Amino acid sequence: MFMKHALTAVALFCAAGLAQAQTNLDMTNEYEPGSIHGQGDQFFADHVNNAGADVQITLHLGGALGFKSADNLDAVGDGVVPIADTLGGVLAGSDPLFLVSSLPFVAANPEEARKLYNAAKPAYEAFFEANGQILLYASPWPPSGLWGKKPVDTVEALTGLKMRTYDANGTRTLIEAGAAPIQLSWADVVPQLATGGIEGVLTSAEGGVNAKFWEHLSHFTEINYAMPLNFVHMNKDAFDGLSDAGKAAILAAAEATDANNWGALENRVSGNYDTLKAEGVTIVENITPELQSHLGTAAAAVLADWKGKTGETGAAVLKVYGEAVGRSY
Repeated sequence: MFMKHALTAVALFCAAGLAQAQTNLDMTNEYEPGSIHGQGDQFFADHVNNAGADVQITLHLGGALGFKSADNLDAVGDGVVPIADTLGGVLAGSDPLFLVSSLPFVAANPEEARKLYNAAKPAYEAFFEANGQILLYASPWPPSGLWGKKPVDTVEALTGLKMRTYDANGTRTLIEAGAAPIQLSWADVVPQLATGGIEGVLTSAEGGVNAKFWEHLSHFTEINYAMPLNFVHMNKDAFDGLSDAGKAAILAAAEATDANNWGALENRVSGNYDTLKAEGVTIVENITPELQSHLGTAAAAVLADWKGKTGETGAAVLKVYGEAVGRSY
């Protein structure tokens, strides 16, 4: 009888231990800890880890796990890593819809960028679902501009410039504008600057601060090109395998992070400019009317091409967005 009670007690203890077993999830991001995306993902991980649920996230920044954004869709889909933060443009090879956030000069400010995201969000969610994943949240970049060793504020300054771009939209726009663009992952940008493989970069002031571009480039030219998005996505089986409390912690953290990241954008540009000026970078706030017109013509060609590739889905997104901002596309 004693042995029976003892075995029952041990079984109950083990069952309780299994019920409280903690699930540990790795999360990958190729950007630096101080970047808006690195900080946003840390906010997300901390929110989950402090929720008191049976799930914990270990965040790996700076590409520490060896994954670039271009690797993440397959890595998460195959369950190699449960959660990833991915630059949207690299997903365009699977679905050109992901280029909508980087369409040149479509979203002029953070408010419009968020409306564009909301217009496309149902299509984004459907894409990740079809790939065995769920969309947790998206994070915006501050407006993209042109980094160079001199102001890139005239047609002549841009012509022939070897410029890094982050997706097909940027590459096509700069080709149309007469530059010599090459699409590179973030991890490859600084090595190419150091070796002279590129002479300039299409990215935000934020990107320049994160990678200390002042060690290679001296000017940032504002053009308010676009505000592309990064997407944080999770393996659906990994999510479904969590307890109800774990699922709730993940979803609550994602909602809080979404609000945090979009809110952080408001003061990000001024803070980045202060840092750049302190490091001796010149901020060029105006470009010539000729360059503005030149870029507008290039942008129109890119928008037309994107609409052709995305068909009814792209048209529906632009219709919803156009109604939200009072413009027609």
